Amino acid sequence: MDANTGRGPLTGVHDVEWARLAPERGDEIPGLLQTVAQGGGGSMEAVTALYDILRHPGPGYAAAAEAARFLADIACHPDTAAPGEALSLLFELVVPVPLAVVPQSWDLDLWRDEVAWAVAADPEQAREQYRQWCAEAPDEQSYRRMSARYGVLGRDGGAALLQAELDVRTAVTERAEALAGLLEGRENRRGMNSTAEWAASVLAFLPEAAGHAVPRIRARMVEEARRPQDAAAGLRMQDEWRQALPAEMVALGMLADASDATATVALVKELESGNLYRSFAAGCALALIHGENAPEQALAKLAELGDTRVGFTALFNDAWPHPGVVEPVVLGYVALGRCRGAAAELRAAILPGALAHAGPTAAAVVGEALESVLGPRTAPEDPAEAMEKALTEGGDGEPDRLLRVLWAVAELPAADWDEHGVGDVAEAWSLPADRAGFRDFVGVDEEEDVEPAAEAVDAAGSAEGLATQPKTSGEGPTGLLGRLFGGN
Repeated sequence: MDANTGRGPLTGVHDVEWARLAPERGDEIPGLLQTVAQGGGGSMEAVTALYDILRHPGPGYAAAAEAARFLADIACHPDTAAPGEALSLLFELVVPVPLAVVPQSWDLDLWRDEVAWAVAADPEQAREQYRQWCAEAPDEQSYRRMSARYGVLGRDGGAALLQAELDVRTAVTERAEALAGLLEGRENRRGMNSTAEWAASVLAFLPEAAGHAVPRIRARMVEEARRPQDAAAGLRMQDEWRQALPAEMVALGMLADASDATATVALVKELESGNLYRSFAAGCALALIHGENAPEQALAKLAELGDTRVGFTALFNDAWPHPGVVEPVVLGYVALGRCRGAAAELRAAILPGALAHAGPTAAAVVGEALESVLGPRTAPEDPAEAMEKALTEGGDGEPDRLLRVLWAVAELPAADWDEHGVGDVAEAWSLPADRAGFRDFVGVDEEEDVEPAAEAVDAAGSAEGLATQPKTSGEGPTGLLGRLFGGN
């Protein structure tokens, strides 16, 4: 590949001190990159091997920035047979802690200053500072971000790994224009997991690349909106690749500014397109762009589509990235926290699916859920008091929502409590840290399958319906319900 010109994507690959950056297996990296660049048999195995070497927060991640440069160049080179394979690994390197970068994008200048301080500071001093920042985190995203960095600093060379994460983003941002070019062309846009989909997912998490990605995606949507709706069916199928991909709409939502009226109008048109998956992606994009001021019609459409037989999980799977162990429905649930109270009811509806697919990320999802109904962990509101206040002051279904959130957490499998730190999260809100105690607090019957509290509220149509919820004895409701509404 460009062997005679010296300008191929792997030019200089042997000049990097891979063994120093990744002492255990660094010497394998040049050959593996070559295999990825050539494509064909063995390239996906090479991607997997590179991930094992470079994965965050292992010591090999110190080599990630250098590897990212070559992976981006491989993906953007016209002779690369399977650019998506390089992009899939690039995405994992750029977004090593996905739930730390949503719902709000980071202040890049502040991040640079923070990393510079951590690199220069005494390791123990830096770690203690991050421990304190964890304890004082004003919201769950800040807590996730500081906790991740606290964990990294507990490793040998931890500050260098923090620097590497910043360097990866810098290296890929330098190639943002070329990566945005991968959104164009029939070949890049064909098939499942297309090159354009992967490129959109990478760019979505690089706010500094918005100037390259947003105009391309927006122009494609405007062009599609201008197409005659009565065009021949055959022509529509032939030109289907010209449409904005759901992944591009999500990227537009992550990157576009609320003042971008052109993007908003194009997304609203797509929202009403009648295509289940594309409408859902457009609704997500509108919610992400406008946050607390998200259009009511977008949030309503998301709730409507999620209530179909397809369901939220499948809809998120179609449009959102799947970074490592973080399922798309989990990423989407957390990202929609950008809307705060405007999407509270929508997120409560998504929560059961997010928890069902949370796995190792269960603690993060539970933290988001509890914050949404009880406020920040640093100043939590007592659940019983929150319920009583909501009942007294009225509102738009807040008592029901609080119950549904607590109920969904209570129904998590025991393994999530034991293995994934859910109990520690519950304790941060002064809730029982053991599953049995939490279920007793909420009033979940251990002995029989029960319906969610929300269904009983809908059936009864009043607060009195809450008193018919599951009981742990024949004497009356217990747990939170019993304390609120009496034992008999």
